[in-house]
Amino acid sequence: MHIVVTLKQVFDPNTPPVLLQVAPDEKSIEMRSGMSPVLNGYDANAVEEALKIKESVGGTVTVVTVGDDQAIAQLRRAIAMGADGGIHISGATGLGCDSFVIADQLARAIRKIGNVDLVLSGKASSDTDAGQTHLILAEKLGFASISPVKAIVQVETDALVADRMGEDVTQRLKARLPLLIGISNEINKPRTAGLKGVMMAKKVVIPTWTEADLGELSSAPVVELKRLYIKPPVKVDTVMISEGSDEANGRALADRLVQEGVI
Repeated sequence: MHIVVTLKQVFDPNTPPVLLQVAPDEKSIEMRSGMSPVLNGYDANAVEEALKIKESVGGTVTVVTVGDDQAIAQLRRAIAMGADGGIHISGATGLGCDSFVIADQLARAIRKIGNVDLVLSGKASSDTDAGQTHLILAEKLGFASISPVKAIVQVETDALVADRMGEDVTQRLKARLPLLIGISNEINKPRTAGLKGVMMAKKVVIPTWTEADLGELSSAPVVELKRLYIKPPVKVDTVMISEGSDEANGRALADRLVQEGVI
């Protein structure tokens, strides 16, 4: 079985908002000193699940990403975890990227790879949380899709059984391969790459494919990011009331609430 996992590099979602800065073009986040991009969390879950399938039934895991040269680091992380190889597609990256264009690039790469049975993608990315690209990709490939998935129950020669999350229900679905699965974080806990894997991944040759390799895009951008802004932190004033007795404290608190227009 040949499994392709799509990856996206994002800024760390755990970064405190006070450390984030909008670039002068108002369409991207500037990475300050000490900040490093990371692998989208749902995509890390997708890599882990692909490796579990490989360990269960055998096969090959190839990781693919679209972005600048920095994104290659995320491919190496996945290879250090256990993926067999990676493909870097040279293209735009960041918050302003159009999902249709990214899906088109990924679809062309997957067709070029050839004989792909299963595509695993994170159900969304932590920077935009749009959750569109993998579904558009499935449509472009002509694959059935199941998303978001919290468990892959069974993998057969020509089919797969998965638990899909609904609003108040879980659906157990069986679909024939080739298939695309949108992975949710409930499915697993990604493994940490060992030192041997990290050292090995540094030596792996990762090709970069450009438009010359994949052909001219068939999808033009349909969504344009006009402006990005970060809401300023809410200022909270704290007043300590200490008038001695509980009765005096209560009276002082009531007076302050009246003063502030709360009561």
